[in-house]
Amino acid sequence: MEYQCPHNDHKTMVTYMRSKTGKNWFRVYYNNMCCIRFTPKEVGRVFGIAKFTPSVNNIRDWCKEMVEKYDQPVNMGTNDDNSVSSVSDGEHEGMSNPPPMVI
Repeated sequence: MEYQCPHNDHKTMVTYMRSKTGKNWFRVYYNNMCCIRFTPKEVGRVFGIAKFTPSVNNIRDWCKEMVEKYDQPVNMGTNDDNSVSSVSDGEHEGMSNPPPMVI
């Protein structure tokens, strides 16, 4: 899923890319180059000495909003009922073991 920054213009374009697998990231087009950045701080660094101008501050604020809105916590999914890891160790003891290999 792609989300375009509302502050994009003909020289600068920032897009937030959401992925089903792996980390979410930002695609930044600036100064005839394209790069991938993972944090709003890294996005601001792409702009060099212009990183503290009002327009770049607006872009960085938008990046922070996207991270707060769409980034998932690291421990998400550990309490999933369908997860094998949620089964206690004692419940696995009753499972049948494969027969030993005969040589």
